[in-house]
Amino acid sequence: MVLGSTCVSSPDDDLINLAIAGHRPAFDVLVTRTSRLVWAHLVLRCRDRAAAEDMTQETFLRAWRSIGRLREPATFRGWLVSIAERVRLDAIKHGTRQKRATPVAADANVDPPSHDATPSEKAEANELGSRAIEALNALPTQYQQALSLRYLAGADYDEISRQLALTNGSLRGLLHRGLAMLRERLCPNGPDAS
Repeated sequence: MVLGSTCVSSPDDDLINLAIAGHRPAFDVLVTRTSRLVWAHLVLRCRDRAAAEDMTQETFLRAWRSIGRLREPATFRGWLVSIAERVRLDAIKHGTRQKRATPVAADANVDPPSHDATPSEKAEANELGSRAIEALNALPTQYQQALSLRYLAGADYDEISRQLALTNGSLRGLLHRGLAMLRERLCPNGPDAS
């Protein structure tokens, strides 16, 4: 049953209930279906793809250990994102990623410049990537999730619709409005402003 743009009962509810009961294969299917959502959230927050991959794995390990305490299947995706956020904050607190991450790479992970780029072009691309991530982080959560799944994680419309429990039309509207908001944040005086 669909109420507005959110589903009252998602197709994952049966899998979630099985996972809550300790069925590992059901949980593995849920991991496959939600890993992009978790990774996109983490890469948006930490700006380091390798760190986001490590934290995504840790998120699912923690989720499996505590899935028996999840009481409402409809909250599964939000519950996963909250675990991912705790994993990220724990990593910051304990400094577990400082050895592998470098400051330049942390800001440059949106679209790496080509190998033929000059140092000034690489610096400009890094700056633009950093500004884009900052602007994306400033958007409301619903836009962050849709845009990061589409443009950071490379998910298609069907995947994003399933991840966020949206109709195709609602998703397209969300992406359109989100991109407009992102453009406004990146170029507040219009595209010709410097």
